[in-house]
Amino acid sequence: MPEILHTLQILSTRSKVYKAITEQNGLRGWWTRFTMAEPTVGYINEFGFGGEFKFRMRIDDLEPDERVNWTCVSGHEEWEGTQIGFRLTDIPDKRAVLVHFEHTNWTRTDGAFPQCSYDWAQYLRSLKQYVEHGKGTPS
Repeated sequence: MPEILHTLQILSTRSKVYKAITEQNGLRGWWTRFTMAEPTVGYINEFGFGGEFKFRMRIDDLEPDERVNWTCVSGHEEWEGTQIGFRLTDIPDKRAVLVHFEHTNWTRTDGAFPQCSYDWAQYLRSLKQYVEHGKGTPS
């Protein structure tokens, strides 16, 4: 199955990055301002673009300061059933965190897949800006 994979280095702590990818205010600061989220396994986070909630993500796994995994349960038909994961590791000599991002379980590489890969790269840049400088560029 096709996968979107990205890695990026963020000059921060795993705790700060983890909060940005799990807490409502953090997610609003870099992904979309239209977020309803709670860092609880089983909770359904909602992410809207253009003022409407379009994506609903079930939280499947939370390992504080280490990893986050979601499954898309509704939204764009090509996203449904896909899985999104963030894994955080330290880069001790740089006082930084390496974020390993994956969006997996796609059924095809045409349609929304190429645009989604590009968009994730842009949002991950926004995550980096948000964590390092306090201001991202959310939708």
